[in-house]
Amino acid sequence: MTIEERERKLAERERALREKEREIEEREAGLENKPYSRRLQAKKELWYDKVPLSVKQLDVIIWVVSIALVIVFVLIILEAAGIFKL
Repeated sequence: MTIEERERKLAERERALREKEREIEEREAGLENKPYSRRLQAKKELWYDKVPLSVKQLDVIIWVVSIALVIVFVLIILEAAGIFKL
């Protein structure tokens, strides 16, 4: 691969990246005029675009982390009440 070919490919990648960033910025700018629930949903969809996982995989990860946080919160309360000791 010659230097010119590498530079051309790099320029194409940079152009594609700038286009994608512009699309994301446009979507984020449009979020400000929507109700809160729609803004939250749109933000979630932006995460789906940024993370190389399927929607189902990302939803499972979110649920697992949420459940883990609830368990930690309950254990903190139980320890503070003196019911559970670590």
